[in-house]
Amino acid sequence: MIQKLQLLSAISKYYLNGMNEAVIWDIKNNELNIKFTSPSKEMLGGITFKGIPLEDSKIGISNTTQLNKLLQITNGFLELNYIKHKNTPSKLIIADKNFTLNYTLADLMIIPKSGDIIGDINFSIKAPLDNESVNSIVKAKTAVNESETVVIKSSSNADGEYILEMEFGGNVEYANKVSFFISNIETSNTPENFKVQYNSEMIKEIMYCNKDMHSGTMSINLDGIMKLEFKTEGNTLTSVYYLVAKES
Repeated sequence: MIQKLQLLSAISKYYLNGMNEAVIWDIKNNELNIKFTSPSKEMLGGITFKGIPLEDSKIGISNTTQLNKLLQITNGFLELNYIKHKNTPSKLIIADKNFTLNYTLADLMIIPKSGDIIGDINFSIKAPLDNESVNSIVKAKTAVNESETVVIKSSSNADGEYILEMEFGGNVEYANKVSFFISNIETSNTPENFKVQYNSEMIKEIMYCNKDMHSGTMSINLDGIMKLEFKTEGNTLTSVYYLVAKES
């Protein structure tokens, strides 16, 4: 069995409030792995959830919105099973004390393939993310919701220590702007004038959907690739996202 809120939390990490509908659930030894790529190709990622009560299988989820709607009417602990057709799962059965739900699974061939990161990436900036900073980033973006860009650049505090500035609305000269600063940064060969910009709406959704996680890290390399990692206490659920920078 699995707790409803745990399953919804795992799903939210790839669904990102409707950004990614269709994915393949890859289950092995009760561990769920899901890879995904945003429709805009600006982001790819993956989640790992330990403790999914299903047999080893690969199943196609083509409409996560509908799956979420089914899950919302359930309560407490859920029992998950399959109905099979010719030894292949065709329906996901979800049951609690009051309901039994049937979710029709999709053919794996119709699920868009997710991208992969090839080779190692050397990151020059690493910034810690806790619950407070994650919530603050969501608030900063919401305050200037008309802008779809966040500029991330090198800065320093009053003591001369290196900090990272996230300037929302910073790509438009006369727009309203909100800056959020992250301290305790690790850097390696980072130029003083380092500056890069990203899709702020995508970052906001990632932060919002991972605000229940125990800890996180933001890493950026000099070519503009950003890596966002989050994990629960005990690493039961982990999520990772790679974003490419927007052109200046």
